[in-house]
Amino acid sequence: MQLSKQALAARPGRRALSVRASAVQGKNVFITGGNTGIGYETALTLAREGAKVTIAARDSNKAAKALAQIRAAVPSAQVESLPLDLADLTSVSDCAKRVADSGVAYDVWINNAGVMATPKMSTAQGFEFQLGVNHLGHFALTTAVLPALQAANKPVRVINVASAAHLFGKIDFDDLMRDRSYDSWEAYGQSKLANIMFTYEMARRLGPASPITVNALHPGVVKTELGRYMIEDDKNKSNPIFPIAMEIMRFFMLEPVEGAATSLYLATSPEAEGVTGKYWIKSKRAVSSNDSYNREVQERLWEVSQELTASALSKARAAAAPAAAPAAASTAVSA
Repeated sequence: MQLSKQALAARPGRRALSVRASAVQGKNVFITGGNTGIGYETALTLAREGAKVTIAARDSNKAAKALAQIRAAVPSAQVESLPLDLADLTSVSDCAKRVADSGVAYDVWINNAGVMATPKMSTAQGFEFQLGVNHLGHFALTTAVLPALQAANKPVRVINVASAAHLFGKIDFDDLMRDRSYDSWEAYGQSKLANIMFTYEMARRLGPASPITVNALHPGVVKTELGRYMIEDDKNKSNPIFPIAMEIMRFFMLEPVEGAATSLYLATSPEAEGVTGKYWIKSKRAVSSNDSYNREVQERLWEVSQELTASALSKARAAAAPAAAPAAASTAVSA
């Protein structure tokens, strides 16, 4: 079943994106996962309006393709890419170092990349995959570049792409990696709740006087590669109803360009200037789950995330370091 352009236009909630060029002209923007889906549309729109955009992506070929497409659409585009695998903290650390060494003072930092409803998998450092990529990877990256963002001493907008799926999430410190029992959607919900709690805690730690603002958003239900694991699931493949259900779902889903709307709003709107520690849906402030406002859990999640990522990175670096040369045998002869 193919949807006509008329049907697409008739669906509720559709609206064109509008970004004032003056709001982003010459601004430096960093976006994870800017090679596909919402991230790509965000990068394309900002580049079209004169922003200097850095795309961070795991797949170098996809990143190169995205850059080529943006340059084809916008010949004057100033875009580049950096390698970043959020499932490997050594890659995250290397990316943060490249950012710091580049000397680029970023005005907008968008943590956009993510995975959804994956089968039970682990990151390079052994973390549950969804928590590792969606939360811990972005936590490690953002906190690593924070000193550079602060050193610029100018307004910076940090934007975390979360999800309404946080509503069924719970931060389970007793089984954070879901080793006892794994449900792909519960794990996804936990990772998205972590995104929002990280947002609130970072905003609190920075304080109201900081020029750096931090906000989280739900982009809507969008047709992107994010749902690829649902399609690849063997249970779904063998279910004759699944393809029909997916086609019906697609009818109500947003296109990626529409899913990028709130990210673009938070990146450019004067109405979002100075606003921090908030959750947004459809470019409007929204209320997140009751659990997300638990100050004690926010603080503990930050501390646990810091401990987990620092320890794992230290071990990874030590394991990758060349072995020390054996001590030379003594040739001294006692008198």
